[in-house]
Amino acid sequence: MSIFSSIKMLKSSTRARWLGDNLINHSKSPKAYPRYFSTVRRSSTSSRAESSKSNSDGGAGNELAKIIRDSIKATGPISVSKYIQFALSHPQYGYYTKGDVFGSRGDFITSPEISQVFGELVAIWFLTRYIAEARGKKCRIVELGPGRGTLMEDMLRTFSSFPDINSSIAAIHLVENSEKMRGLQLAKLGKRCEVAGISLEWSNDIHDVPTDFDGYTFVIAHEFFDAMPINIYRKTQEGWREVKVDLEPSLSMVPSSSTPVLRPSAPSSGLRLSLSREATLTSNALTKTSPRFTSLPDGSQIELSYDSWKIARRIGQLCAVNEEAENRCGGGSALVVDYGGDRAYANSFRAFRNHKLVPIFDLPGSSDLTANVDFAYLKESLIGLDARALGPISQMSFLGSLGLETRTKRLLDAATPERRDDIRKAVDRLINPLGMGTQYQVMAITGAKEGLEVYPFVVGLEGVEQSSERSTVQ
Repeated sequence: MSIFSSIKMLKSSTRARWLGDNLINHSKSPKAYPRYFSTVRRSSTSSRAESSKSNSDGGAGNELAKIIRDSIKATGPISVSKYIQFALSHPQYGYYTKGDVFGSRGDFITSPEISQVFGELVAIWFLTRYIAEARGKKCRIVELGPGRGTLMEDMLRTFSSFPDINSSIAAIHLVENSEKMRGLQLAKLGKRCEVAGISLEWSNDIHDVPTDFDGYTFVIAHEFFDAMPINIYRKTQEGWREVKVDLEPSLSMVPSSSTPVLRPSAPSSGLRLSLSREATLTSNALTKTSPRFTSLPDGSQIELSYDSWKIARRIGQLCAVNEEAENRCGGGSALVVDYGGDRAYANSFRAFRNHKLVPIFDLPGSSDLTANVDFAYLKESLIGLDARALGPISQMSFLGSLGLETRTKRLLDAATPERRDDIRKAVDRLINPLGMGTQYQVMAITGAKEGLEVYPFVVGLEGVEQSSERSTVQ
């Protein structure tokens, strides 16, 4: 089924037609043109390149590598997840603590930065859930990893065209631990929230967001889980063993407790990947976290994010309906948008800088570290909760089903001739079947009762059963 033929399914109901008509009339001139960039998601600018050059001359990258090496010398090899935490979140040298890494001036160009249409259609999906489950309730929006606030701004602007949901929003919770990014988010969202009487709050962790909210909760996690720390495991004849970060032999003062290098390291870092000879606590518990891993053959390797499991479960708790007087929760719906699939991955851990893949140990703190998201693992985190996962489906199908063609036409009609080509290119990037359209997947989590259809997460939209789970490791 093509992405635009699926729009006919959406228009088959009166409610969907009403949403589509309102979306068509949702003109926002003079801001009726989408943001667009010519680079791929992981891009950079000359300022970022200059920063990397400085690091190679003994700047932050080498300083962080020294800190990591000193930690290994003191306590032994560290997990890959610990290395990622160092590289991305170190308070002085971490990648995300340096400031704005999003948009055309940083290393990230995400879907909301490419076109406003993305945020508008995400808002339309939440609007369908509001109509189905939350009319008359107060609502809150929780966003994980809100970046510069671009997606939230687009969503709020879209909601402003629908009085019922617009007046229902009582609070926005942004899960963000960078003070610099919080400042950017406040600058973008503060005035709008103040005028609308919406409480704007920040939390360092999703577990700080209270569950006892007697209203309806919207949760959005866009390109959040791909940056979560992962552990890597390999199955041997003796059982599962953890892949760890160790010193190059020339820098080690004691005999190594690990086997030879599994992947070449960067010459400047003095770090390498190696396989633990002995089992660790986490490798022993591996098969208990998911039944998919029990029958994998020797030689299999998997990447696993325990933090992602915990966070996805918390999202489920925020969306589940709880009628207990002391911990009332009115239910909710969530969207997880990221690249990955409904399976585990073996070798997706990578680093990006200056438009290119670079070695994962090259100048720690100067590159974006990322890994594909195992959506099946996120779904398994919901077992035992009154919440269910739907999908994932491709971003191409999701956006097409919610009126992408109609909204794009409206933007083109309002645009000047010289901007129309840019609008088309931006939208095409979002749904390109050889790029973002299929690489990015969309999964819903909802407290809606089993059996209730949640569009567009329906059987047959992409020719597969949306609830199917595969244990393939790639």
